[in-house]
Amino acid sequence: MKKIVAIVLLILTSVPIFSQEDSTMRKNEDIEIFVLVESMPQFVGGEEALQKYLITNAIYTTSALKDGSSGTVYVTFVIDENGNIVEPRILRGVHHDLDSISLRMIKNMPPWIPAKLRGKPVKYQFNQPVKFTLSQNPGLKTPQPSDYWAKKGKKYFNQKCLEEHDKSQAECDCWYEFILWNYNNYRLDDLDLKMIFEKQKCE
Repeated sequence: MKKIVAIVLLILTSVPIFSQEDSTMRKNEDIEIFVLVESMPQFVGGEEALQKYLITNAIYTTSALKDGSSGTVYVTFVIDENGNIVEPRILRGVHHDLDSISLRMIKNMPPWIPAKLRGKPVKYQFNQPVKFTLSQNPGLKTPQPSDYWAKKGKKYFNQKCLEEHDKSQAECDCWYEFILWNYNNYRLDDLDLKMIFEKQKCE
C-alpha cells in the first residue's frame, strides 16, 4: 500500500463551556450566543455516533507521521438555531496538518440537534478536544495487524466489504491494508465503512 499514514488513537471528549441551566449569554459581533442553556445540543445519534464520525475521518498525514506529531487539538465552534456548525476555529493546535484535519472534520459535521432555552432553539458555543497519539511508528512497512484484525476483524471486514458494499476481493484486500494503517487500534464497529469508502482512497 503506497499511501503512508499513521495509526491514530483518537480520544474524544465533548466539552461544553458550561452546562448549568441559565439564560446567561454573550455578545459576539452582535450575535447572541448562549453558553448556559436548559437543553444541551446533541450530535444526531449521541456521543457514540460523534466518536465514530471523528474516528472515521481522522487520518494522519505523511508529514505529521514523519514529524512524530501527537497531542490534543482544541476546536471551538458555534451550533446555531438550525443545528449547523458555524465559526469553527482552532483554540490550540498541535501540528499544521492535524489542526487542518480537525478543523475540516468539524466544518463538515452534519447538523446537530440545537440547544434550547425556554423551549426555543438557540446558538451555543461548544469546544471539542481531539487527541492524536501515535501508537507505533511503522516506517515504510505495513503495520502488523492487532489480534482483533488478524482474526475476527479481518473475516468480519471482508464479509461486509464483499457482500454489503459490493467490492471485489482485490478492492477489499487493498482496503484491509488501509484499515491496518489507520484503524489498527479500533474495532470494525467503531468505524463507518460507508463513509470511509466514500471519502478516502485506497491506492
